[in-house]
Amino acid sequence: MVRVFLDHVTKVFEDKKKRVIAVDDVTLEIPDGKFVGILGPSGCGKTTTLRIIAGLEKPTKGKVYFDDKDVTPLSPKERNVAMIFQFPALYPTLTVYDNIALPLKEAKLSESQIREEIKRMAEFLGISQYLNEKPAKLDMSTKQKVVIAKTLLKDPSLFILDEPLTVVDPKARVEIRSRLKEIQLELRKTMIYVTHDQTEALTLAEQIAVMNEGKIVQFDTPENLYNRPKNTFVGWFIGNPGMNLIEVSTAEENGKLYLVTEGGFKYDVSFLSEEFKKVGSPEKVILGIRPEFVQIGSGPIEANCVHIEFMGNRLIIHLDAYDRRIIAKVSPNVAVKPGSKVLLNFPKEKIMIFDAKSGNLLI
Repeated sequence: MVRVFLDHVTKVFEDKKKRVIAVDDVTLEIPDGKFVGILGPSGCGKTTTLRIIAGLEKPTKGKVYFDDKDVTPLSPKERNVAMIFQFPALYPTLTVYDNIALPLKEAKLSESQIREEIKRMAEFLGISQYLNEKPAKLDMSTKQKVVIAKTLLKDPSLFILDEPLTVVDPKARVEIRSRLKEIQLELRKTMIYVTHDQTEALTLAEQIAVMNEGKIVQFDTPENLYNRPKNTFVGWFIGNPGMNLIEVSTAEENGKLYLVTEGGFKYDVSFLSEEFKKVGSPEKVILGIRPEFVQIGSGPIEANCVHIEFMGNRLIIHLDAYDRRIIAKVSPNVAVKPGSKVLLNFPKEKIMIFDAKSGNLLI
């Protein structure tokens, strides 16, 4: 097990035509024995960060520590890192059994120990029936299970997983996700899981580093990322659908404080008057409310239903409230049809107020 620490790490790729800052002054501590996710959209720097941790890339600036040891100049092998990538890589001429056995033979285990370890892992991952097959006969999901079995039977300081379920079918994805979590809880090995899929990160990781444009914008528990996003990017990126972010102005009327738009949107936030004063009474802010907290049927906001997405146990309702689009995530029992007029309410305890310029959370 190992504690990973990135100390002001920057990675710049440049040639004669352009200069790209892939990782921008990232400082991150990954605790010993934890399952940590690195989550963000394509091109945000998450895979480059992972490759720097693994030793596949050298940072332009900054250092990487495993515990208190500076491993920046060390290779992946010297760092004792085990990696699983997006596309499964297996030796095509070897059977599944022999592929899995390679790290065990390298560790000089006896044949009986190798058989026992492979039997245990194959049963756990549900691939026992494929042990005598060659990889060419396997589907992509089974190949990835073989790679996971082979990797997990090593004894590394750190497991690194780079979007390992992207090419796996949905059913196997749920199964492998569950298995990975069980294995990590059993081994208590440090695991770093890079993905653009928030479901994978939220269900697997104990802590998640959300990245955007080369920076870590929030490193927190899944619960805090959902309930208290530090900025509008995290609010929008975490959640399905993401948070409603409504650009508004503040206005006082008859001793009350409202959030308004030129098109007629109006929401009473008098209950937050003191909090607004504490943050400097900004004239423009962003009102945040998650779709699942939008209440339909009564309230001060009038809206028109534009269209509805059926999601089984939920409806995703797209609404026009004056000059702003709002999305609600509600029970399929809610009687709303495209073209109908509805009333909306935002529960006071569920709204958030963000700075209009920086996007940072204010209230």
